Amino acid sequence: MIESIGSAFNGVLAVVLVLGACIFFHELGHFALAKLIGMKVEEFAIGFGRALWGFKRGETSYRINLIPLGGYVRIVGMEPGAEPDPRGFYAFARWKGAAVLLAGSVMNVVLAALAFIAVTVASGIAVFPGTQISITKVLPDTPSARAGIEAGDEIVAIDGINDSLLLTAAEPDGLAARAGLRRYDRIYEAGGDPVDLPHQLVGLMISARQEADTTEQPATEEQPARAGPSVEVEVARFGEDGTFETMETLALPVPPDFTASVPVDRAGPLLERTLGMTLAPIGPNESIAYISEHPEQPVKLTLLRDGRELDLTVVPSKEWARVPTTDEAGRMTAAHKAVGRIGVVLHGETRPASLPEALKHGVLRSVGAVVMTADWLFKMVKGEVAPQASGPVGIAAVTADQARIGWTAVASVAGLISANLAIINMLPFPPFDGFRIVLLVVEGVIRRRVNQKIEVGLTVTGVAILLGLFLVITFRDILNLVIFQTP
Repeated sequence: MIESIGSAFNGVLAVVLVLGACIFFHELGHFALAKLIGMKVEEFAIGFGRALWGFKRGETSYRINLIPLGGYVRIVGMEPGAEPDPRGFYAFARWKGAAVLLAGSVMNVVLAALAFIAVTVASGIAVFPGTQISITKVLPDTPSARAGIEAGDEIVAIDGINDSLLLTAAEPDGLAARAGLRRYDRIYEAGGDPVDLPHQLVGLMISARQEADTTEQPATEEQPARAGPSVEVEVARFGEDGTFETMETLALPVPPDFTASVPVDRAGPLLERTLGMTLAPIGPNESIAYISEHPEQPVKLTLLRDGRELDLTVVPSKEWARVPTTDEAGRMTAAHKAVGRIGVVLHGETRPASLPEALKHGVLRSVGAVVMTADWLFKMVKGEVAPQASGPVGIAAVTADQARIGWTAVASVAGLISANLAIINMLPFPPFDGFRIVLLVVEGVIRRRVNQKIEVGLTVTGVAILLGLFLVITFRDILNLVIFQTP
């Protein structure tokens, strides 16, 4: 009972801290730069509506308001129809006004970097390629707790599988090398299907061989024998230190003896022997993927505890989660799917990070999160990704769920949310900052302020549309929580 109350308290605290930090940093960016430039700031507020707490210092009032769905910085002369003021927003060059608007998103990127730096300092930097899967936490009243799994155990194999699809070596004359595979390539997709473990790749290769054997015509002088079947694979290429380099599409030949199915634990050795390559051990991602695919099915874990191996059987509980997939229109989406969960927190092999390394890692991750968000929005506009978003209810649910795992998980979520807000606030749609920047550009071209009625009309229309979307998204998030226990 006490543990449940503590978990609930941590969840609420995590939501307050994450959303509060994202809003505070964003508004702090506007506020600090406006003050630095010399603009008169009347109010700095977190939340909307009635004030719960506040004070006034100098010319600025500071408030925490009732509705915690955002915040604002009120600068003199910024609102349509406001009287001119020698220290008002429009008394300064428009590029300075645009900089003040942009500063909010910049500070969200800064918050993302700080969050990822903290995660790196706390968790270390992943060793590449890692050779350990440590269980750092066993959640109470879960399949793992009931099966006798303990924090500190290391996973050696799952159902006998101990190979991943990451190459650590490729023999120069082997089929893998001739197909273009090299050291530190990771096979992610085969025949258009995602693959995580060797048995999945082998299954697709066997299907390709059987299909070729069925349709192959005898060789004649007019029709010579065709080359053997192959499977198109998507490969992620990594450097010596584990940094991602590029994606490649390769044709992987299917060896002649791939004619019958093999046990899952023999697929890795079969690939190594026939293709001439060495595979890295499984990691946390592969372990999670395999367990996810086996809800309510017994899974044998080979564990290392106190230097000794032991086998424990666990039956993953069935839970709902969003899984990347392709819809009927061919767009990427994240549909709800039943997955297996055993209630553990897995951690790959890491090494301590120096402060310079943590700074670099945190900055790169924050920039990567911003680029990923921008790319996702661009693909959504192009129709390659199905429209989907989470509102405050969904974000709160995800944050609270991560609090069960630990505060490093919460910090990672905070970094992702903050990076998302940095891009979303730059959209040229009212009332986002990007819309106001577009107005400043237009005003700079026409050399006067946009007509007050037009600005107000566009802003009110934009707010109404966003409010409608907010209600729809919130209803959907609540419905998903009721049906699937996840947004």
